[in-house]
Amino acid sequence: MSFNVMRALLSPEQVALLRARLADGSWIDGRATAGAEAARVKNNLQLDLASPAHEELSEIVKGALHASDAFKALALPRRTSTLLFSRYDAGMEYGPHTDDAYRARELLRSDLAVTVFLSEPDRYEGGALVVGDSAIRLAAGDAVIYPASSIHRVAAVTHGTRLAVVFWVQSLVRDESRREILITLQSVIGRVGSPTLSLALARVQQNLLRMWAEP
Repeated sequence: MSFNVMRALLSPEQVALLRARLADGSWIDGRATAGAEAARVKNNLQLDLASPAHEELSEIVKGALHASDAFKALALPRRTSTLLFSRYDAGMEYGPHTDDAYRARELLRSDLAVTVFLSEPDRYEGGALVVGDSAIRLAAGDAVIYPASSIHRVAAVTHGTRLAVVFWVQSLVRDESRREILITLQSVIGRVGSPTLSLALARVQQNLLRMWAEP
């Protein structure tokens, strides 16, 4: 199962601010935002969407996403969901599940899921995001993008606290294989030394995007 990592999406200063505000956050049962199937295996806490801190912290993360060329290239975002700030204390986990295809709250199709890590990996044990056969534990501020259609889980935290931001993306290009083609072309374009060849590849990429992008 494919996934893509974005390094340093959030700066150390942004991560520190988010963690400081979350330390005094109003936390509720994470099952409040899970679908019926996922709620059966979900055991975590989430920042109350109605709390003043949620809007403030969401704007910080949204600003980082807006400024990230990597996020735009990898996700080709058309719309993004409400951000969920999650907390896993020792003993908490999120069992194997697949995300709901449709986020009724925002009238959004979930093509991609994104997890932004807020805790340094040496501050907790366990808690890996497991996508397919890959166990992912990234530095604070790093993010991973993966298909929402995948079966994935968060392994049990055995020590410490794991903080993260989770949200979903409706992409301009619904089909995963087509997005991968566009991502590959973008990567190649950046490494081609010949301006003529680079321009030709860019034309192919942009014309494919015109063919595949949904309004």
